[in-house]
Amino acid sequence: MEPLVSIIIPTYNRAHLIGDTIGSVITQSYSNWECLIVDDGSNDYTEELLKFYSERDGRIEFHKRPKDIPKGANACRNYGFELSKGEFVNWFDDDDVMLPEFLQKKVKKFEKLKKLVICSGIFTNEFLKKTGRMKIIQDERIFHNYLLWHSQIITNSVMFRRSYLVGTKLFDESLSRGQEAEFFSRIFYSLKRNEYDLIPYGLFLYRQHADTKTEKNKDYIPSFKSSQTSVILKNFQRSLSLKDRVLINYLYAELIELFSQGIKNHHDSNSFRILFFLIPEVLLYNLKLSAELLLYGVIAILKKKISFETYKRLKRNIIK
Repeated sequence: MEPLVSIIIPTYNRAHLIGDTIGSVITQSYSNWECLIVDDGSNDYTEELLKFYSERDGRIEFHKRPKDIPKGANACRNYGFELSKGEFVNWFDDDDVMLPEFLQKKVKKFEKLKKLVICSGIFTNEFLKKTGRMKIIQDERIFHNYLLWHSQIITNSVMFRRSYLVGTKLFDESLSRGQEAEFFSRIFYSLKRNEYDLIPYGLFLYRQHADTKTEKNKDYIPSFKSSQTSVILKNFQRSLSLKDRVLINYLYAELIELFSQGIKNHHDSNSFRILFFLIPEVLLYNLKLSAELLLYGVIAILKKKISFETYKRLKRNIIK
């Protein structure tokens, strides 16, 4: 018998879109699946719609996020995993669409040592008209390629072997932003090339619209920036341990950008945190830059402003 695949979909007020998603699951060429949809407290007609689907197809399960679990898609993903029973697990978003062989192609790629399989996707507009393809680089540097966005991997992209996830920390519910980036970078950092496989062609449609995170207004929200900083600081440390010059320079520049944004938006605690993390780390590679971080960084924080000249001075490569 074919192994069971668990599809886990968190949802919130997407009754107008999730029908396309569920329809694409039902029409999969691979039929041994369960689809667990976890509602994050919708106040539209999501509940009525999902009860309709679950009553007509026993493979579809509708669950509400328990009140003692934090609100948010990633808490719903974690909860859905607890309920799931499949040998393989694929989280999926409630506004995207699987192509008919999404499950079949992935399951076929699993071999004895494989922990996960990653596929490409297809960018579309809100009407599912194709606008481009997600890049996937086929080499062993998955952590490197993911952080640089050379490999455009999102939650939909990855199918996991369940046994690999059991006992592994899943999505970090303490973060208010970047939980997926934190999860995948942590997973990819220690992943060996023989433990995963890549499918370079698109197996799902990634819908871009006004509610998509990539389309939302990028206002300065302190909690979001603090979470983003936490993820980048950890990946900076990982890049140092790998001695990956390109990643070190790239992530350092990202941190200086966040440092500058923090000063401009009166988020001093985040700027302090970044500065006093970087000074000793940079010292190991670039004494002059470390000294300039201490001098110009402290002055910028005390003055509560950063000049363009200081910004450019600090935002340069650690390693040439």
